[in-house]
Amino acid sequence: MRTDRKHMRVLKFNKKGSYVVYLAMFLSGMLIMSGAVISASHRVAVDSSVKSLGNVWAASITAEYDNELRDRYGLYGFFANEVLVKDKLSLYSGYSFDGKDYIDVSSLECSLDGYELSDLENFRRQAAESVRRLWRPRADGSKEEEETEELSVNRYISAGWILDALPSHSYKGSLTGADGINSVLEIPYIFLVFKDHVDDRDLGKTFFCNEVEYIISGKPDDDKAGRAVYRELLLERNGLNLVYLYSCAEKRQLALEAAEIITPGPEALITQAIILETWALLEARNDLALLYDGEKVPVVKTDANWALSIENALNAEESGTADQELDTDQPEKSYVQPERVEGQDYKDYLTTLLIAMPERTRLLRMMDLIQINMKYSYCGGFLLSDYYTGFEYKMTVNGTEYGFKDTFENEK
Repeated sequence: MRTDRKHMRVLKFNKKGSYVVYLAMFLSGMLIMSGAVISASHRVAVDSSVKSLGNVWAASITAEYDNELRDRYGLYGFFANEVLVKDKLSLYSGYSFDGKDYIDVSSLECSLDGYELSDLENFRRQAAESVRRLWRPRADGSKEEEETEELSVNRYISAGWILDALPSHSYKGSLTGADGINSVLEIPYIFLVFKDHVDDRDLGKTFFCNEVEYIISGKPDDDKAGRAVYRELLLERNGLNLVYLYSCAEKRQLALEAAEIITPGPEALITQAIILETWALLEARNDLALLYDGEKVPVVKTDANWALSIENALNAEESGTADQELDTDQPEKSYVQPERVEGQDYKDYLTTLLIAMPERTRLLRMMDLIQINMKYSYCGGFLLSDYYTGFEYKMTVNGTEYGFKDTFENEK
């Protein structure tokens, strides 16, 4: 009996010991689970903080876009270089994480590659997208006296340090090679933000007055750019007028009859060709006088919108002034009004010249003008190549790498 009682007491003690062991295991498990939950919560909290703050830091840097560049040209770009951006990110992360032992930022690297505002594709895309932001009704009223006086001053750039820093000069590729598909999405942008010889578009102070003419000619001189474009348009109109004259039986016959009087015989055909060419050229000069006065001239002429008679051509031949017409690259002050004024205006003719250009040349010269005007009226050290449309960076926090990117894509 004593042995049985003793055995029973041992069993009771064993059961109590088991309860203690089970309780200890349960409590240990709870502590482990609690630690795991706390650790997971800590990682989630750190991860969430890094992601949200990292995006805020990126947005803070791109938010420093240049207001003058945006307001005047509709372009979003912030002044930057990789050292400057990295320093700002380090400063922001220091404000947020310094003093927090549970957060360790072990590396931080940033990149601006591919986000240059001076990159052709970035610039073209921004120019095309900004048209809707920049469009505005034309203002009424007379121009200020100071601006009117400025139009009469020929401006040009001869300083090598300015010319060499222009985007078109520093571009490493060819300016004249074929582009393949030639996008024209930026053409409306050109006529929103740049002046031409006929229309200053109420754009205020700019270094050049013949800005669109600069894009076409590439000449950093108002007078030379205007003359170069005038000459191109004169040759274009001369050719189109000559095609019309040869297609018009009546005018062709008039020229032949006059030629037979001047040089009877077989030479009459040569004289007829000279008369028709002189006639077409004089009409072309009259066309440009109309265009430069804000009137319209059709691409393909008809009898109703042909202005000059054959007598004008014959008088020019007799006076010997016909051979000098191509050497004159300024529009006439007066002109003969045709029976019907219709067709395309000066802007339309400039558009045809712009479309015919290699796209890269057109874009680079547009960038030239923006840089020139920003230097002239805003900041003497302005370079478009110092501005960026976005950036990306990576940082390692507690052994985990995080990547961030912020751009002005689809900026409203």
